[in-house]
Amino acid sequence: MTEPGEDVHKDLAFLKALISEGPKAQGAAGIVFLTAGLAYGVDCLAYWAQGTFGWPQTGLIAWALILFPIVISVPVIIYVTWQSRKNGPQGVATRALNAAYGSAGLANLAIAIVFGYVASTQKNMLIWLLYPVVICAFLGAVWYVAYMIRRKLWLVGVSAGWFVTTVALGLLIRQPQPYLLVLGIALIVLMGGAGWTMISLDRRQQGGDA
Repeated sequence: MTEPGEDVHKDLAFLKALISEGPKAQGAAGIVFLTAGLAYGVDCLAYWAQGTFGWPQTGLIAWALILFPIVISVPVIIYVTWQSRKNGPQGVATRALNAAYGSAGLANLAIAIVFGYVASTQKNMLIWLLYPVVICAFLGAVWYVAYMIRRKLWLVGVSAGWFVTTVALGLLIRQPQPYLLVLGIALIVLMGGAGWTMISLDRRQQGGDA
């Protein structure tokens, strides 16, 4: 049994940690979001331009479009993860956010496998196009969790943007070109823009501590 006062002190300590930590440790995650948002966003826009303007669709170009975001983003993720391990223990807010982002990433992988398998066996591209719709909804939920932890208005704005994108993609599911255009812009603006904001906040915090 614990004394009533102990629970109050624990709650206050938790809230103090959330507030005092501020934008610390956001820079690393921001780099990942910025890189991934730009890489995958540009990739979607390249697919959109290919279909809209009739650009060539050779095997080499197809493989380049498939591998481009992976080659760009995976090394950055590995580097940032390695650097984060060297920075020592993280605060409670950062651990909570990392748990939310990490669980969303695992869900993303599982859903990609399921949608990819069903789409290939059924030979139905429409099934695969539902995958980004689900992922955008997941991202909206994750960024809302971030807002509930940080209580920053820009976070709820990012969350709302992903939910709006989810609905837009659902309405455009049978129109591949507008669908790719909306998805590409959303990745660049929402994911890449959120990453840039996180990097800027981290640099501002470091400048204030100097």
